[in-house]
Amino acid sequence: MKQFIILVITAIFAFSLSAASADEAYITNQGDNTVSVINLTNHQVVATIPVGKSPVGVAISAALSKVFITNVDSHSVSVIDTKNYQVVDSIDIPGSPVGIALSPDSSTLYVADWNDNRILIINTADTQQRREVSIGKAPAGLATSPDGSKLYVANRDSNDLAIIDTASLKILGRIATGAHPFGVTVGPDGQHLYVVNVYENSLSIIDTNNNQSRVIKVGEHPYCVTVSPDSQYAYVTNTQADTVSVISLQQDKEIAKVHVGGFPEGINYDTSTNRIYVANWFDNSVSVIDASSNKLIENIPTGKQSRAFGQFILKTSH
Repeated sequence: MKQFIILVITAIFAFSLSAASADEAYITNQGDNTVSVINLTNHQVVATIPVGKSPVGVAISAALSKVFITNVDSHSVSVIDTKNYQVVDSIDIPGSPVGIALSPDSSTLYVADWNDNRILIINTADTQQRREVSIGKAPAGLATSPDGSKLYVANRDSNDLAIIDTASLKILGRIATGAHPFGVTVGPDGQHLYVVNVYENSLSIIDTNNNQSRVIKVGEHPYCVTVSPDSQYAYVTNTQADTVSVISLQQDKEIAKVHVGGFPEGINYDTSTNRIYVANWFDNSVSVIDASSNKLIENIPTGKQSRAFGQFILKTSH
């Protein structure tokens, strides 16, 4: 009996330790002004955090133990302390903040002001230290190069991707995309950009060495994209098909469709579990896809109108 009790206590301790060190997903819920925090080991919602009005974008900093959330209707960025799941600061953003990203060293926050066609550059150590740069029409998705020297901006209404030098804030170039580019990410290899074209049902893949691009067809009204850690596959949410397109980047074509929740938007790949997490706006949930089989595992209930636009997974394991 004594041995049994010891085994049970050991198992409970091991589970608690695993849960404590699990990766977490921070999901913005636009309809109820909250962020759902999901433990990616047991898929439990461990916290629901009130933020500003109509939260959309997410940027994660493991180094700072903070998550930054854009709130479109309260014109602000909420700063969450990931140690206690509390909002510890609110950064005023005149305009309509949507897209958001961090520099690789977490020293700089980039915020896309949708209405005023500009990018705000904010010092994370002193949020009153700011710069800004005018950009294309309706800037949406943001991503930084691995070395932090460049910021990539998907300009939805200009149908292009702008490249900004982060030191000088000069626009180094503009690359034509399909109609209404929205979500953008840099691949794990650092050599390719992936841009979702909402009105053309396609994915543009841009070589960062020569700015040449190729286009792959996806599903209806795509929104966001994530890439596998080996850069072999891309995954695109199709909002009006309730699916995720699985793209072979060697074959340059869709090889599978995974049915998920209603109106899927944000999508991230968790390298610790080799699972893909998808925020569903209509179904108030996060769908979980097994990357090895391209099968839906489960749907996790969240808050109202889940979006999670950006990098929403906090890496706590290695």
